[in-house]
Amino acid sequence: MADRGKRRRRWSPLTCIAPAPLSPSGLVLLESNDGEVLTLTRTNVELRYEGSSPLPRPTSSDNQAPSESWNARDIHLTVHITTHRIVFIDEGEVIGGCIPMALLQTLNPSGGPSFRSPKASYKIELSTLAYGDLQIVFRGGESNSYAKSSKDRDEAYNSIDRAWKRKAWQTKERTAVKEALRPSTTVAARKVGVDAIMTKNEMRHRENADLADAAFATTTKCSARRKINDIDAFMGEASELIKVIQKYAVTIEREQKASANNDNTMSTKEKDTDKLVGMLENMGMTSALSEKQLGSAYHKQLARQLVDFLRYKDKISQAGGMMTLTDVYCLFNRARATNMISPEDLLKAIDLMKEMSLGLSKRTFKSGVVVIQDDAFDDEIIAKRLTDLAIDSMRTKQLTPGITVMDASRSLKISALLANEHLLSGEQMGLLCRDVTIEGIRYYPNLFNEGDYTLLSSKSYDGVEAAIIDGEAGCYSVMVDSLCSSLSQAI
Repeated sequence: MADRGKRRRRWSPLTCIAPAPLSPSGLVLLESNDGEVLTLTRTNVELRYEGSSPLPRPTSSDNQAPSESWNARDIHLTVHITTHRIVFIDEGEVIGGCIPMALLQTLNPSGGPSFRSPKASYKIELSTLAYGDLQIVFRGGESNSYAKSSKDRDEAYNSIDRAWKRKAWQTKERTAVKEALRPSTTVAARKVGVDAIMTKNEMRHRENADLADAAFATTTKCSARRKINDIDAFMGEASELIKVIQKYAVTIEREQKASANNDNTMSTKEKDTDKLVGMLENMGMTSALSEKQLGSAYHKQLARQLVDFLRYKDKISQAGGMMTLTDVYCLFNRARATNMISPEDLLKAIDLMKEMSLGLSKRTFKSGVVVIQDDAFDDEIIAKRLTDLAIDSMRTKQLTPGITVMDASRSLKISALLANEHLLSGEQMGLLCRDVTIEGIRYYPNLFNEGDYTLLSSKSYDGVEAAIIDGEAGCYSVMVDSLCSSLSQAI
């Protein structure tokens, strides 16, 4: 009976293969030290186990009890193919599992229409050393299209096959030696000061240019088969090119905007841009592509990146549980350097956060201010802090009691814009009330809320009668002296 209330851990192929570490928002954490690169992502896939007996039950470090029933099929997964692993993620439960490329024995495409079954599923059959025989079944992505499932299967198979044959997980030592022998590293080591920095930057720029030239040089003069070989060679240097790719992304967007404003025939530069976009698509460099090239998958990935960015070092918590869109936009684009996002992309990404259950969501105040807010944020807690601050301002016998927007901003360590919204929220709850004068707006505790009028016993405050007006009205009337004196005598 005690275990009935506990959530049981799933017993299926996804939980039995090697666990894949994920970010707080559910993104794949790549092993950057080993030069791992994401090459392809496809949604709406299934992982099936084809063995006769179930895989061993997964062990868990938490208090979740293992499920009693074995399920040989996981559905509605997202598969991420990298140079080192095949990663499966259940975005609903935020569970990740992976099959290392080093454990693959055989790889075969199967399925598709036949005489007996014209709508048979497109699959990839895997034979592994540790997990036996597995199948990846494609369901056509978000559109659930049978025609798209064929394309997804073929692209996934080619990506897995290239990564399996390339054996990038064995090249870590070679890459380390190559990096140590780079001219920019050896030459700069013999110099000091500003001269060393300038020399290193200049040689790095020259090496990046030579690397890109070597990757793209013969693309226009070779056949389709040779182009695939060029992409393989290009991916062989992916760990070094990944930073250069981000700079090319800016060039892509600039050239596409220029071509949109020009009605002439496609120039050679535009053709080169399209060729670069095609190669990036083949390699799955989604972070370097635009919304048109990726559709809704772009904004979903962007939403997860935003959540990870705001959770990193507790940025959202240090800001009081919410941040304005302008602050988020500036901080996020500064972190992305040249690969910046547009305001429209930011709005579309935050609209998806609540639907994806990422822990952060969009909130719009009545004044029209839009913020990103932690789902654990509580307006009442902030309102009570501001009420205590207002009460302290009256008890400490300040020259002018009450609090202003700037007082709340300094106390909560947030922007004046958000401080004003919190004060208005506290007023709507009936905990605060305002006094509007030519000097500005000051907020006082609403004494009618609890019926405690002891703060009125001191007559040294000018305008203290404003503190006893109903906060729901949102403004003050001038109280007659007789009312104040009668309340003071009743104490």
